Amino acid sequence: MHDWQYFFNHDRSNLNQGTYRIFEPEWKAEILHWFSQKDVDKQQKEDFIQALIDFDDGCGDFYRYRAYFLAAEALSQFPECSLGDAIVEQLLKWSYAYFRQDKRDWQILPKPLVKTARKTLELTDRKRVIAAFVHLVHTTESRSILRVAAEKLGTLDPGNKSAIAALALMPITEERHGYQRSSSLSKIAVGNETAIAVLVHDIEKIPDQQICTVGIRTLGKFAYGNKTAIAALVYLLETTLNKDNCCEAIAALGKIAYGNQTAIAALVKFLEINQGDRICFDAAQALWQIDPGNAAVLKSLVHILETSANTSLINRAATYLLEIEPENKTAIATLSKTLETSQSDGERLQAANSLLKVDSNNQIAINVLFELVKNLGQSPKDPEYTKSIAYTATRTLSQIDPSNQLAINALVELIRTAHDHSYLNLAVGDLGLFGAGNEAAIVTLIELIASTKDDYLLCNAAGSLEKIDPGNKIAIPALLERIQTSQDECGRLYAAESLVKIDSGNPKAIATLCQIRQNNPYQYKSILMDAVQNLKQLDLENKLVKQKLNEVIPTLIQFLLIFQQDDDNKNCFNNSPTIQLSYESCLLDIADSLTKILQKEHLPQVVITLKDYLSKQFYKNSSYRYEAVFNIIWHCAENLTYPDFHKAIN
Repeated sequence: MHDWQYFFNHDRSNLNQGTYRIFEPEWKAEILHWFSQKDVDKQQKEDFIQALIDFDDGCGDFYRYRAYFLAAEALSQFPECSLGDAIVEQLLKWSYAYFRQDKRDWQILPKPLVKTARKTLELTDRKRVIAAFVHLVHTTESRSILRVAAEKLGTLDPGNKSAIAALALMPITEERHGYQRSSSLSKIAVGNETAIAVLVHDIEKIPDQQICTVGIRTLGKFAYGNKTAIAALVYLLETTLNKDNCCEAIAALGKIAYGNQTAIAALVKFLEINQGDRICFDAAQALWQIDPGNAAVLKSLVHILETSANTSLINRAATYLLEIEPENKTAIATLSKTLETSQSDGERLQAANSLLKVDSNNQIAINVLFELVKNLGQSPKDPEYTKSIAYTATRTLSQIDPSNQLAINALVELIRTAHDHSYLNLAVGDLGLFGAGNEAAIVTLIELIASTKDDYLLCNAAGSLEKIDPGNKIAIPALLERIQTSQDECGRLYAAESLVKIDSGNPKAIATLCQIRQNNPYQYKSILMDAVQNLKQLDLENKLVKQKLNEVIPTLIQFLLIFQQDDDNKNCFNNSPTIQLSYESCLLDIADSLTKILQKEHLPQVVITLKDYLSKQFYKNSSYRYEAVFNIIWHCAENLTYPDFHKAIN
């Protein structure tokens, strides 16, 4: 089979009689294999490529683009194609604006086109793409274009000398430019001597300036084991007057100088000269990373414990000391003393956590955590702080041993005594993680479900109850009742969403989601956005869900077409995390959700409904809405046959 028309034979007079295997995913591998065969005449391949890039689909170019992308991929199997340069040039223009030389090319392109073009660049003739980027970095006069083009070139061709050289020649007269150049080098120049030499030169030239920090961090990302970089960092460590740069040099050595004797000796010397300072703790950590077991580290950490007046530093040093030497008696004694004598609940909590990491049965630490839990609301000066401490202590107790009854009882007690809804909801959520099978936890959640008037808390409790006691007959009826009786539209929505999560396909829940959209499609924009998010989670194979989608999809499309920008993008529940959605985000999110729930049988009607919104005039009036519509129709074009799409859009 050498005739390319077996794959593609466009019959303008009767599309159903044409052959359009080029648009069928299952034929793609076969088509690319055809281009790789040596016994297929070269002119046949040339003609096929020409037919693909010249294809006039007569339906908004959606299939023209698909044909063009297939031609571009074919170049990977047929790189000698005479049309290769022109095809790659067009791909680059669609992918990156800085490849468009003609002002007529400077229109804003739809994101699906740009995204697919960039993906295809990875699949086409790589040599041509690399050559185009090399030419760009050598000819552009724009510093920003040079940087992003060099980064892309480094991604396409790791270690590319042109990309690294271009970045290396960028001046760093401003901190912003220094940061951008160093950041770009770190992405593409791992281990490259030229890039390392450039950064080392910068560090040696401006060792005390803040801009030097960026170069130091960059060396710490990609100069692993490089002696030139290590030597420069050691010199900086010993000579710089900028304490921040000194700290950065220490951190970088800890990442790239494993086993390097020069770096080890420098850090040991640094610890001998500088005793008890915070920077010594950083140096000790770095030294242990490059020379595990070094006695100077243990000595320095113990010195901090014995001499420092900084309680926070002492706790950090003791905690780290326990991490590298779990049986260290000095660290254990220090943290135990903190438990007994510190007046700071935060310090005691930190010390208890550190001790429990090495000994989960440390009863003194556990007792302190229980004491902190009981302190909930005891401090009139800073009640929020004590609540935070109490909750963190409770969670730690639960994590130590999820089956520990005392820990679970602490969560239960927190729920029964806390009046602050933020901590109450956190504790309820944690019961869902740690309270499996616990009677007290189950009873507490049941009581909370029965008594609370707070919709969010009810749903949270119902979700946790389902986790720790699957099949419990309380949660689902409680949510159903709230759906039917709540006077708050937000509450009904949240209950419906929660019910769908624990009882997928529940008819009442899905009906409520649809009803809210139908009754208030314009007033409750934030409710609809929550519902849109929830739709993505539904079981699309469920027959009931499929029936309801027939009601939901037209409502969402109608909402998409009339949605106006205003300030009503707030979440209904003030005590839950709020995601502020922009006008553009709302439109694109609805479009994205639609593409995930549309079934194949919906696609022709969706195209028919939306096709008139692809005009240039509509784009001028509402570019965001145009983009959302374009995204949906692009999805339809990818999932309909060419004749079916052509019929729907014309």
